[in-house]
Amino acid sequence: MGFWPNKREMSVYYLLKKRFGDRFNLGEGLEVLSPYFSRKVALNIIKRLTKLGLLEKRGNFEYAIVDLEEWLGKRTEEYLEARKGRHSSS
Repeated sequence: MGFWPNKREMSVYYLLKKRFGDRFNLGEGLEVLSPYFSRKVALNIIKRLTKLGLLEKRGNFEYAIVDLEEWLGKRTEEYLEARKGRHSSS
């Protein structure tokens, strides 16, 4: 699994963030995505965004939308730490 979201995942993240702000219910999210994706594809994208850390599951059907700047900061730190380890060993 890639470390960064692809265009489709970022588009869904942006759409959910713009429409709902910080939290959304799975049913409402699927309804917003239904003109663009099948239910199965939309669920898979939401699952992937959760694995990437852009969404956090808060209950059975509730999700929190993580702030993109916080997420980028965390990922950048992880990336730079990994680079530092590789660079110092060569």
